[in-house]
Amino acid sequence: MTKEQEQKYKNADVLREIITTTLKGKKFKLDCGHYVTICHQLGADITIRNGVNLKIICSQCGY
Repeated sequence: MTKEQEQKYKNADVLREIITTTLKGKKFKLDCGHYVTICHQLGADITIRNGVNLKIICSQCGY
């Protein structure tokens, strides 16, 4: 990867801030059928499958 290409990427802290400020406490039903509450202490982990269509599943179903 060239330096120009590398500079286009933001740090993971930026994504973390977006998720925390925008989605904190919101509840979702995932593509696998399970449920998650974002930033909840006992919430399930999620896996985001990147591609043309995002697929968001719990970490249990991701294996």
